[in-house]
Amino acid sequence: MIHLQRITTEYVDTEDRIRLSGEVEGNVSIVLWLTQRLLAQLITHLLDLIEKQSLDVATTDSANPAPASSLMQGFAQQAAQAELAPEVPVQAPNSAQSWLVLEVDFSLSPEGAMVLVFKRDAGTAAQQGGEDAGKATLTVEAKQLRQWLGIVHAQWQQAGWPLTFWPTWMDEQMPSDTASPMH
Repeated sequence: MIHLQRITTEYVDTEDRIRLSGEVEGNVSIVLWLTQRLLAQLITHLLDLIEKQSLDVATTDSANPAPASSLMQGFAQQAAQAELAPEVPVQAPNSAQSWLVLEVDFSLSPEGAMVLVFKRDAGTAAQQGGEDAGKATLTVEAKQLRQWLGIVHAQWQQAGWPLTFWPTWMDEQMPSDTASPMH
């Protein structure tokens, strides 16, 4: 299984897809391609999870439990985006392993981090070294997940894809410079 240490997320117009250029151990790069349809499903689930976690925090940490509002989500998103520091992009050479992601699983680690497992075609993976050869994992903390969703949102807008499922609190905080590739 491939463990991504760092990624750069970028919309590629000629592919009409999102490219994740990932850095793994040994300064090796891999490219994962995500379609709009797959990303829409993933993002919908991740946004629901964020909103549910925020609701859980609001009801357990407050003397007067209240539902997580759009305003609260917007503030949390702004705070995460404000802490996003520019980094050198992951550069994947043309010779880098590249594959289309067909499925993404996600779960919470025992420490509370989100673990995303990007999977490709099982048949191709089996030919190239077994079932785990077709999987790449990315582990992110809650703040990093919000930051990545903000990056994907900006790339989604750049692509001109429909924004129907994106919550309004994502739009309220987007700085203008996040339309470029982010890491």
